Amino acid sequence: MIGAILSGGYGKRLKPITDEIPKVLVEIKENYTIMDRQLLDFKSVGIEDVFILSGHLGEKIEERYGSEYNGMRFHYLKEEKPMGTLYSVRNLLKNSGDEDIILRNGDVVTDINYGRFAQFGKESQYGMTMLVTKMKSPYGIVELLGDQVVSFREKPVLDHYINSGMYYIKSSIKELFFNEYNGKDIETTVYPELARRKQIGAYREESFWIGVDSEKELEQVRKEYRGRDDTPYGYKRDIYSKDHMSIMEFFVRDGSSVNLSDGKIIRFIQGEGIIKGSTDNMYSPGKVMDMDSTLEIKAYTPTKLEVLSY
Repeated sequence: MIGAILSGGYGKRLKPITDEIPKVLVEIKENYTIMDRQLLDFKSVGIEDVFILSGHLGEKIEERYGSEYNGMRFHYLKEEKPMGTLYSVRNLLKNSGDEDIILRNGDVVTDINYGRFAQFGKESQYGMTMLVTKMKSPYGIVELLGDQVVSFREKPVLDHYINSGMYYIKSSIKELFFNEYNGKDIETTVYPELARRKQIGAYREESFWIGVDSEKELEQVRKEYRGRDDTPYGYKRDIYSKDHMSIMEFFVRDGSSVNLSDGKIIRFIQGEGIIKGSTDNMYSPGKVMDMDSTLEIKAYTPTKLEVLSY
């Protein structure tokens, strides 16, 4: 299995930032880029070879990561002029052998369980698996009874799913990318053909997801990353720190674990799992307990917890 990142766009809605760097190198916190976050996901599922499908200012990506980064080998496929995503993926397939591919858009930041996604894609009956996310309305929704407004919901999550820019592509369907199509982008050519052949599956997970397409989304993701450090198990976030008191938030993906040694009180906000310490205990939302030793938190479901120190 290899990883690939579509990173050839101009990022016009993020100008003037993208006058000097491609969108994937935009920082979501100090010295931590969108691509840094995506590479952490690749590393977590054992990917060793990463293909960068670049264009606009692609040389800046190579300057940052070189031929090897964090134990992963980098391969650069750069377009000299915009050719469309269909050309980019065909170029990838010609240069990457017969392995399955995790392909992702270069502007997506998400906390999904990457291991679960890869496993689902590998074991599914479909040639390609697409990450889908419920759509959040960009507008307030008004419900009417005749000419009377009976309810108003400000930008609710709708009962519709959107393509979330991440795909598991099996080697068995690669030849379909080389059919004759009337168009330059995979979303309007290959994907409709795969759907017609019943070869696309959907992976759904309720998790943080955002496509960084404008200054508005960039501000949202930077707000999410205030005080936050990503980890192989999820993340930790400094919520409060003053004098000798601090509160740290931890997010642990299902199937992962974290060892906690510093703290006095632990409170579970969401999730279920087991606490391994001097004795083993189950946890569920609302559980509060003293920390009198090092604890290992093993998450059966996505878990958020807070640790109070003083």
